[in-house]
Amino acid sequence: MTLFDPAWLIHVGTALLLIGYFIRDELKLRVMIIVSSAVFNFYYWLVPDPPLWDAVLTGFLMIGVNLWVLSQVLMDRTTFRLSADERHLFSMLGSLTPGQFRRLMRIGRWSAQEDTEPRALTREGQPTDRLYYIVDGEAAVGKQAQTFALPEGHFIGEIAYVRDSAATADVWAKQGARLVEWDVRELRALGEKYPALGNAVAALLTKDMADKLAVSYRGNAPAPA
Repeated sequence: MTLFDPAWLIHVGTALLLIGYFIRDELKLRVMIIVSSAVFNFYYWLVPDPPLWDAVLTGFLMIGVNLWVLSQVLMDRTTFRLSADERHLFSMLGSLTPGQFRRLMRIGRWSAQEDTEPRALTREGQPTDRLYYIVDGEAAVGKQAQTFALPEGHFIGEIAYVRDSAATADVWAKQGARLVEWDVRELRALGEKYPALGNAVAALLTKDMADKLAVSYRGNAPAPA
């Protein structure tokens, strides 16, 4: 008499699959489907003589597809494989999920201002096709005959982006500044494709404008640019 009936593998696999369907968390669900498929494969491979190769192949396909989806879920939830610069920027932006941040950075471009001559980013009253974020260093903002320093951790061109209008200030990147910039059209298209990401970017820009206004009322910083 055998201590274990291989037919129980079918019951175990079915039980795992049913438990997985009761789990709302996609990460845990995918893990349960992978384990369940593996259990079914053990039965199809080891018990029948000859093995049920069509069923084994189907099981491996199920495992492969769910492993791929599982990797995407993990990438959406973790900062795995982000560079040191990307991790720093991710911590500055704060409210984005790792997956949203990765999508945002696929269309973002890093740049550094090495020349002593400031680089013009926006011109008041002129259209701009870029949205900028200051990662390190600072920019100079010219508005209403006054010039202010804009430190790291702020967007440039956020009002023009939100209102789909011309820039509201002259802004120059100072020497030593490091920026990330996005093409406005690509960014809008990304927000339309992923509405949650579009809403998250809009929230970031709104917070940035509110922070600038709060400081500007104290008379030592510029209003939103």
